[in-house]
Formats: sequence, C-alpha cells, structure tokens
Amino acid sequence: MQVAGGRIGPMRTTARLRALVALALPLVAAACEDEPPPQSSYFDENISPVLNAGCVQQTTGCHLVDSFGTAAGNLAMSTFDELARRRDVLTPYGPYPVGLLLMKAGDPANLGVETLEGPAMITTDIRHNAGITVALGSSAFALLKRWMQDGAARTGAVTLDERPAVGGCRNGVGTNPRFDPSAPPDDPASYARFVEQVQPILSARCSAANCHGSTIADFYVTCGDDEAELRWNYFVSVAHLESPASTSELLRRPLAGPAGGAFHEGSDVFETTNDPDYQTLLSFAEDYVSRNAGSGFGEVEPGFAFFVNRVQPVLVRRGCMFLNCHSPSMFHDLRLRGGAGGSFSSIAMERNYEMSLAMLALESPDPNDSRLVAKNLYPAALGVPGAKGLLHRGGALLEEFGTGGGVLRSATVADCEGVDADAGDLNTTPGYCIIARWHAIEREAAIARGELTSEPVEGILWVSRPPDADTLQEFDTFRGGASLMLASATLGADGALSVSGGNSLNGGCGLGDGADVRNPAVSWDGSRIAFAARESASAPLRVYVANADGSGCAPHDTINVGDASSNGILVHNFDPAFAPDGRIVFASTRGNADGATRTPAGMLPNANLYVFEPEGNRVRQLTFLLNQELAPSFMADGRVIFTTEKRAPGFYQLAGRRQNLDGGDYHPLFGQRQSIGFNQLTEVVELPNRNLAFVASDRGAVSGAGAIGITNRSIGPDQSNRDPADRFYYSSFDMPAPGAFMGGSGAFRSPAPLPGGRVLVSCASGASSLSGAPISFDVCELDPTTGAVRTIAGDGGASDVEAVAIYGRPNRGVFVSRQDEANAHTRVVPGEQDAIVHVQDFPLLETLLFANTREGRPLDPAVGGVGVLESMPPQPGTDSFDDERAFVTSDDFGEVYVRRRRWGDYAPLAADGSVRMRIPGGVPFVLEVTNADGDVLPFTDGTFEGPRVQREEMQFYPGERANQSMRRTLFNGLCGGCHGSVTGRETDVAVNVDILTSASRSLSSDDLEDLLSAGPGDPFGP
Repeated sequence: MQVAGGRIGPMRTTARLRALVALALPLVAAACEDEPPPQSSYFDENISPVLNAGCVQQTTGCHLVDSFGTAAGNLAMSTFDELARRRDVLTPYGPYPVGLLLMKAGDPANLGVETLEGPAMITTDIRHNAGITVALGSSAFALLKRWMQDGAARTGAVTLDERPAVGGCRNGVGTNPRFDPSAPPDDPASYARFVEQVQPILSARCSAANCHGSTIADFYVTCGDDEAELRWNYFVSVAHLESPASTSELLRRPLAGPAGGAFHEGSDVFETTNDPDYQTLLSFAEDYVSRNAGSGFGEVEPGFAFFVNRVQPVLVRRGCMFLNCHSPSMFHDLRLRGGAGGSFSSIAMERNYEMSLAMLALESPDPNDSRLVAKNLYPAALGVPGAKGLLHRGGALLEEFGTGGGVLRSATVADCEGVDADAGDLNTTPGYCIIARWHAIEREAAIARGELTSEPVEGILWVSRPPDADTLQEFDTFRGGASLMLASATLGADGALSVSGGNSLNGGCGLGDGADVRNPAVSWDGSRIAFAARESASAPLRVYVANADGSGCAPHDTINVGDASSNGILVHNFDPAFAPDGRIVFASTRGNADGATRTPAGMLPNANLYVFEPEGNRVRQLTFLLNQELAPSFMADGRVIFTTEKRAPGFYQLAGRRQNLDGGDYHPLFGQRQSIGFNQLTEVVELPNRNLAFVASDRGAVSGAGAIGITNRSIGPDQSNRDPADRFYYSSFDMPAPGAFMGGSGAFRSPAPLPGGRVLVSCASGASSLSGAPISFDVCELDPTTGAVRTIAGDGGASDVEAVAIYGRPNRGVFVSRQDEANAHTRVVPGEQDAIVHVQDFPLLETLLFANTREGRPLDPAVGGVGVLESMPPQPGTDSFDDERAFVTSDDFGEVYVRRRRWGDYAPLAADGSVRMRIPGGVPFVLEVTNADGDVLPFTDGTFEGPRVQREEMQFYPGERANQSMRRTLFNGLCGGCHGSVTGRETDVAVNVDILTSASRSLSSDDLEDLLSAGPGDPFGP
C-alpha cells in the first residue's frame, strides 16, 4: 500500500527471529518492575525529618516539586525517590569531603588543594540562598554525613558501589605531550617493579572496556601487550601519584568510600586497605614517590603555573567541581577533573588548564568577555549597570565587590587595583581578580607568540554594493558594482570601535568597478584575508586570498581549479572561512560525484561545504546535502558552524548546524523549527564569550534581513510557548536588536565578532518592514547588553554588508571527532566510504527527529524499526519543477522536489530499542520510522501528516563510526540539561556517571544491519 509515495507496506507476517528472542531478555526495562518501597524505612524515620526541617519547610518550599515538575536547583527532597534522582548531591565528590547537599547547607569546609608549590589551604565559599540550614556541629549534620558516606540507601545499610566489568582491554597507547613511547622510563627500577607487580593488578581489575580500557578515561590502561603499552601504563599510573602516595588519585579513587576512598566513576575496586592488591599498589606508589620528587612537569609556562597555583583553588573554593556542575560526567565544554580530596594528578591539572584556557577570550583586553568570567557575573537581564555576564545555573560566583552607593554593580578590572592577585591569601583575595590576572598573563603570552595582533583591532573589511533584495541562497544572481572596502580601526577602552578612511581593494585584485564581491573573511592570526568575486554574470564566483592590507591579492589556485560549469550550472566557490590552522572552508556548487545539481527547495544551484587543505594541496568535500549549506564560520575550538536550508513536504527552515572539520558529527546547532518564533537562522558566528549571534527572520524576508539574535548555547533549546509562570525555566535566547522583525524599526544582517564585547552588524535603522523594496545597509556596531546600535562606516547610497574586523585570535587548534562528544561519540576512519551508526535508543531518538522542546519525550511502543531513505537531487538538465513533475509536490511553502530511494529493507530494533547499521557514507538521507515488521508508521500527534519520515536531511561522513542518541535510562544525565528530561520534569534532569562507563553498550553492540550491502531500491516520488 502506498501513501504519498512513502511505503506503509508491504506487510510482513513475522519479525525477525533475533528480535523475537531479544524481547524475552530481562534487560528490557518495560518488562521489569521494581519492588514497591516499604511503608516505612530508615530514610522516612531518620533522614526525611531532618531534610524537611532544614531544606523543605524552613526554606518556604524551595525543594518541593511544583506543578511544572520543577524545584529550586532541580532538587526535590520530600521523598527518598525524589532525592535519589539526584545522587550527585549526596556523593562526596572530587575535592569536597561531603556531598553538595551538605556543602551548600552546612558550614564552609577547610581543604588542602594540591598545587605546584604544595598544598594550598582554602576555606570553601559555596553559596546557598537559604544560608546555613544544617550546622557543622549539629547532630543533623553528623546523621546526614554518615548516611551519605554509607551509600545513602533507603534502608540506611552500608552499600558498596559494585558494577560489572564489561568488555576486554584495549590495545594502543594513549597520547600526552609528556609521553614518548620510544623513550625508556627515567626510573628503570620503578618501571621493572611496575611491570612485575602492578601491571597484573591493572589487567585483572581495571582494564575492562567499560572501565579504564576506555580511551576517554584520563587513566586509560592498555592491555600491556608490548613495551610501548607497558610504558604508557607506567606513565599514566605515576602521573596519578602525588606526595603522600596514600592520598593520591591512584590510591584513593579505587578505594571504597567507607574505607577512606574518594569518588570513583567505576565501582569500588578495593573494599578495604587490607586487600593484598591494594597493599601492593600502595607499596609501589610509596617507593616511587620517595624516589621521584617534584611535579613531573619540568619547567612550566607562567600561565600554567598561575592556573594550578591560583586559579584551580579558586574553582574548588567556589564549588565549580561538583558532580552535577563542571565534572567530566556533564559532557559540556568545561569538564573539570575533581581529583581526590584535593589531590590532583598531573593529567588532571593539564586537562583543567586546557579546558579553562579555552574559556578565556584572550583576543579581548577585557577579561569580562571571557566565558569563564562572564558566566559568573551578573547577567545584563538583571538590569545591573555595566553588567556583561551570562546566565549561569550556578549563579554569579565572581561578584564579590558588594554594592556601590547602595546600587548593585558588576565587577570590573578597576576593582582589582591594589589587589595582590599573584600572592595574596586565596581565602581573601577576590577570585575575580585572580582570574582576571590569569587572563592578562595568558594574553601577554599570546601576543609574544604572535597569535594576537599588536592592537586589539587593526581594521575592518566590508562589501559596498548597490542595494538588492537577494536572500542568502541567491548567490547565483550576479550583483555587479560591488567593492571590497578596507578601513583602519581602533578599539577604545570601553569596547567602542572607531573607523577611519575606507578604500576599495578591487584594483589590486584585478577586479573592476563592475565586479560582484561577497563575504570577506580574516585568518585566525589576522594576517590574511579571503573573499569571493566575479566580473560578469557568465563567470562563476571564485575565492581570492590576500594579505590583510590587500597586497598580494589573487584567485586561489587550488580552490578555483576545474571547469567553470557543470551540468549547465556555474561552479561557484564562495563564502570562505579560515580555520585556526590555516585551512579554508568554503561553499561550492561543484556537486557530488555526478557534478553540480539544483536544490529541491527552489531549483537554485546547490552549495555544499568543502575544505582546502594546504597539506597535500587538495580540496575535500565536507557536506553532502541537497539543499544549500552556506556562510561557514568557526567556533573558538575549531568546529565549523554554518547555515543550512531544510526543505521537505510540509516543512521549511534555515537553521544553524555544526560539524567537525574532519567530517564527523554533523549536528544541529540552534533553530527548533517554529517553536522559537522564527524559521530562518542565518549568518551564525561565535562571539568571544562563546555565545552565538545570528540573523533571525521568517521566510520571505528581503535582502537577507532580520533581527540580531544571540543564544547562550549552554542553557538549552528555547520555546516561545513556555509558560511564563514556570519560574525555573531559563531562556537561552535574547534578541538585543529586534527591529522591524518584532514590529519596531530597523533591519539587520551580517553579525561578526569584535573583541571588547560588541558586535559588528549591517543595519538599516529606519527600516520598518522586512518585505518589499531592497534594503540599504550601513556598517554598524551593536552593544548586545544594551541593544544600542551605532553607525560606524558606509556610503549613504550603497548597501554596506558583511563587515569583519581584522584582529588576531588565540589558536587553540582544530576539534577532532572523539568519543566524549555530547552527541555520544564519533570518529572518522580515513579511506573508508561507508558509515557505521550505532543508535542506542531509536524510539528516544525518534522523539528528537520531529520536536525539540523541554516538554517530555513520549516514547511510542509501536516503534520497532528504522528505514534509511537516500535523498536524490533533480536529475542533470532539470532547470525547473516543470521538468520532472512526477517528483514534485506542493505545500504552504510552495513547490518542492522529492525523489528518494531506500537502502536495503529496514533495520529492526533490538529489544532495548537499539540498532547498529552500515549505510552509505557521504550521502544525504532521512530516516523513516517503522514497526517491528518494517511497516512505516504514520504521524499521530499532529506534528506532520502522512508517513513518519524525517523532515531534515542528515549525513554521516565517509568512514564515520558514530553513536547516536542515548539509552533512555541515561538520557536525563547527558542530554536532559539541554533537551529536557524524558518525562519533561526538570527534577529528573540529573547526572548519571554510568554515562562514562557504559553509555555505548546495548543489545546491538555486537550486531550489524548491513543496509549498504543490501543495495538501494528504485527511486520513488512524494
């Protein structure tokens, strides 16, 4: 039976035998029910009264669940089951002697934090809105502490953390700048003792695949099958030793808590210190420490030393390292290693330094532009004068200067005058000043290395062209009379940009006054520029490169090589963007293997993204989609972000996407259909504080215009229909320049980052509509905290767009696909053409394919399989919808071309909802949702109509080995912070440390549905 071109049949009488057998396994959550809780328990009789008195009733119901399923801090305490969802607050984690519950509600604690100069003694300053509700010396504190140390069980009985080891060890050494597999260890006697005594213990008790046999573990242990692996195991073991040895991570992490151990993401390896293996390990460690003094780093850079000695203790003191805050289990950009009771391994110090450094905006003279600082200052939304902070679930932890004249104010560098941030007491020196000083040290070092330009900004580039009505997708339309303009610029102390002069670079590039010029870009170090241009409608756009002053301008030899047209379509190369390492990502219409194609959305030339790689002097395709991938730019960590067009029957969107430069993890960035109030997101860029800025508009907006939107991507998806009475819902989205899009005046496009906290934009301040006549823009500066817009350059009769500032940015390398990405994990195997995709829980993933709001994930029990439909472009020679009417349908957005073919039959799900598939790499496809017999399910919730087929094309890179989704039992801990919990209740969003040890294990782990070998079926239409 056929419905709208999608298969509802053929009907199958039986599912596959393997799926039937799996249904009988006791691992299926739906088939098992927990024993009902007892009528009364140790918790009810002893713990609950303390919590009710100190944390629920006394604080006017803060930790009671409201009608929206929310509570203060996402923590409800009325029942054991509510509290058990947040075991992270009960666990003595990392440097903290007791769990977060007691650290916030109790008195400050005195801690020794390991530094390069020895232990630094600090007193915690962990803020709690209700103050101290469980005093340190009280019987209530003692009762709660003992209960938590014993395992926080309902019965109060002592419980050990025991998790089964799964999978064998792994071969292949890890990587660390201090490790050379060809060099013998410096202490041969200690190494020999390690090989003889310690390696057998690690092999037997630590090296399972779901434990330290995982490469994402800082303490990654190989099988030890050759000399290089043994040397690695020795290196990583002694890297986790400090003096005294008994308190170092290597000894405390595997030891059970009741025996004096520290939190361990795996199970309790040693129940007591009397374990013979523990005694062997301790003896080895004490011998090594006695023979090898010092940190193991050798000579270190001043910035690293300052971080370890001053900044890391501040992060501990402020409570940043709790399990549900900035621990490795959180899978966000700042996953700090908590060490063990204040002892930090050298690897933990390195990782914490690298991740914290990535949160510093060294390109800006103002440390408040850094995410590490801004997330801990007052947000501008509070109305605090001068506030540049960002919303932070942990609060404004660096606001330490009180009020000025009774008025709340935000911290600035001026507050640190006279403060000894280098050597002052860590307990009295403002943490803000210590981090600001670190910013200055690292900025000075980056300038000395030549990464940053001598001045914060040295100039700006922009395109001056006659006004036109073109959208971002209409790059094929020739727009002559454009000039690439260069002007000098300086940045004031207040972050305001001053621009002087302005000269056309056309002549030096061999371009006449009638040229079409588009989208300039600046290299990471500020020394080079790139842009696209052509001189006639019959010529394609080509990428040009030049020095930052315009000299040495010429077309790029490798990017522009090849024919000027393909399949009757001009081969445009345009929208260049420099990667931190000098590679250039650009858009091109050169097409896939069969050459240039047109888009199903509007029969325009289709553009995908490509990468020019100087090493090998080659161009590599990055995206393989049918509608346009445009306007790439880079995040500070070297990931590509861009605008993508999504079009299918009943669906249209321009959205933001993110991808790793090696091709892995093509991933949504922002733009949840109409649930955020608009359906076009274009020209997305990352700001120095790591927020994203873009143009927001609706379909039909003229001249690519709209409002300037900014999103705090660490908060999660927005939805415009969220109940305003829900006081614990945090909006991630702000529109500082709404203009005509929201009924006011002003039209905007082309946001670009500036050091200093402001944003370059193109603006038409008097525009009252985003439709009708072409809009003429000026170059402007937007203050995102106040919404103030100021014109700084432009020619009154022209449209001045696509401005970018010339300045240096710190080079932090290029992000490489890895196992610990937020989207489970992925890697790319060079030279392979297929893709192997392991979906952990397809019924859960299916809820994300069609909606992305924090309202729960209704899991459909009828979902039992998945089909893969390759999207195929209009055939060569097709210039309009009339040429292939059999594949064209219409909806509210107009006409759309739909031609697909199915790879294989379908892939049945295992009983836990997982499936592992081999599919073509480097092709656009959508997923269809089937039952266990392979029959396509229809939509039933009103989201769309017809067969349940994905509306947004996706891809996997050739050679990609990806995990998708997350098992529903782990979803809340990894994905819930952004996507909401499975139930929709905010109190269910909580970290689950099993993510680190067993996230990628499912019933499909050792099985494979080979849809690629099954081959494609015949093309079919809508």
